[in-house]
Amino acid sequence: MITMIRMILIFFLIFSIEINGMRRCINTGVFFLDTIARSPIVVYGKSLGKRINVETDTEILFNITFRVDCIFKGQNIENRIEIIETGIKEGRIACQRLDPGKFYVVFLEKCATNMNIYCSLDFQERLVGDLTLELLERTCHLKRIPPLNSSSNKCPNVSIAKYCPNDDINLKIKPKGIFYDFINTNMKSLFNNDNQFHRQSNITIVKDQSLINQYEDNPRSYACLSTLNSVWIISLVLNTLMFI
Repeated sequence: MITMIRMILIFFLIFSIEINGMRRCINTGVFFLDTIARSPIVVYGKSLGKRINVETDTEILFNITFRVDCIFKGQNIENRIEIIETGIKEGRIACQRLDPGKFYVVFLEKCATNMNIYCSLDFQERLVGDLTLELLERTCHLKRIPPLNSSSNKCPNVSIAKYCPNDDINLKIKPKGIFYDFINTNMKSLFNNDNQFHRQSNITIVKDQSLINQYEDNPRSYACLSTLNSVWIISLVLNTLMFI
């Protein structure tokens, strides 16, 4: 009888760890600066509702009702939108949580003809806190556009003059040679450190690179939660077996 109980407990232990592993998200290592540069739409606001749309062994996808308080990139966005296919999606690295009642910076793209429906990119949203607000202040070329049908401006400070004194200056690059037709000549500069810069369209400048290094993608990843759950289950089973 004791042997049977032990076998059942071990089975549930292995099964729980396997399920957690299937749904686990890893740290993608994408910096905040790169996330903004590669996102066509970046908005700030509050998650109002979260509904499960798909749930399998490898995926769990939600539809999110999101209130847009400010547009950092993009235009003509309503103050209330639907974000679909967020969560853990097969074939993607990052995952999204967007728990209701919390404020986030989210990275989106249009994915439907309905103007109020958007899809999450393969980046984790940023839970708004002191570090995120400081990053927004230090990140240049961001806008503070209120959403459509909004009666008030709820935008946080972004791209402040202290860090972005030349925010309106564009570098006009006129390349020569056979690659001319393949390069966008209307670009802005991105300083990665004191010695080099890369040319990329629609990007931002951050004066303090050390701050960016503190905040990679997935700051609170599902991987951390899954690992803690697994350790907790293992401890519970081992303690139980000791007293059988």
